[in-house]
Parts: sequence; C-alpha cells; structure tokens
Amino acid sequence: MKEIKEIIEMGRKLDELAYEVYSLFAKQEDFDKNLVAFWAEMAEWKKGHIKHWKTLSKSFVYRNMLNRSTNDLKVIIKQLKSIQTEIVEFTRRLRKKKISQNEAISQTILNEFCLVSDIFLEIFYTYDETVKGCPKSCVEECETHLVKMANTLRPYLKLNPLYAVLLKSIVELKHKYDFLLTTFGKMKKAAG
Repeated sequence: MKEIKEIIEMGRKLDELAYEVYSLFAKQEDFDKNLVAFWAEMAEWKKGHIKHWKTLSKSFVYRNMLNRSTNDLKVIIKQLKSIQTEIVEFTRRLRKKKISQNEAISQTILNEFCLVSDIFLEIFYTYDETVKGCPKSCVEECETHLVKMANTLRPYLKLNPLYAVLLKSIVELKHKYDFLLTTFGKMKKAAG
C-alpha cells in the first residue's frame, strides 16, 4: 500500500526534523541547564528512532488493524505534510535567530504530539510484534519518553494549555496501546 510507505517516510522525516531541533535546543547557552540536558537526551532518542524508521521502510507489512480506508490514509498524509511544513518553517527560523525558552518548550510538545497519532502507534505496534529480541517495545519507549517529557516540562509550563494536550495524548497513547495488545497482541494470545 503506497500510502503506508509514504506515511513511514514522513514519520522518518518528522523524527529527523525533531532530532535537528532538539540538537539545536541543546546548544542554547541561555536556556535552563536542565532543559538543555533534556533536549540532548531527546536528540539521542530521536537518533535511535530514525533507525527504527529505516528498518520499517524495508520490512513493514501493514495489517490495517484499525480498518482505515485509502481515503483515511490520504487524509493522514495531508495532515502530516502540514505538520512537516510547520516544523520545517520553525527549524528555518531557529537556525536564523534566537528563540525563547518558552517557544522551544512549546515546539517540543508539538513535535511529539504529532508523532503520537494512531497511525504511528499502529505501525510501531506491528513493528514491535515482528522484531524479536528487543528489550523494550518501541511503543513503550515512546510512552516512557513522553512521560519523562511531561515531568521535565511541568515546572516550565504553568498555565500553558499545551501541557494539558500532552497529558491527554499520553493517556490516549496508553489506552490505544492497551487496546491493540488485548485485541491483537500478546495479551490476547495469553488469554486465548
């Protein structure tokens, strides 16, 4: 299915952009040292995630567990292209001028929120089911990083509505992952 190949390619590109953004944030001398260390860690995580995308692009078989139509996938592609355009524009601006620490925090949430979409969850869930010998699943790794991100950014966000969006996305990720596990995965096999 060519739409899935395009979505996987866009996921890789979005993670490459996030890697660049976090690497640039980690070099900001006027940002809080705790945040600089956090962004350096996020950049390293993204570097590893990019490897997963490359493996996926060669071996992924789409199972369409959530019963998406071709039109649904085309809408997702359109949304991802829009997100990609916004991140590219932000990255250009970041390379040219200083940004505030608050802008960096908001962009971090936006970068990760787009990658918590159902389609990426389904792709990484399927990837986890086919890769043997991984100490931790890709989905669980994403969840761990999102929770760490929420905890790290909490003191800086105060009344920022993006924090509520981040928390909601973490809960939704966990709920959807549990659904996939109980409906299609190891939990279902263990119960059956």
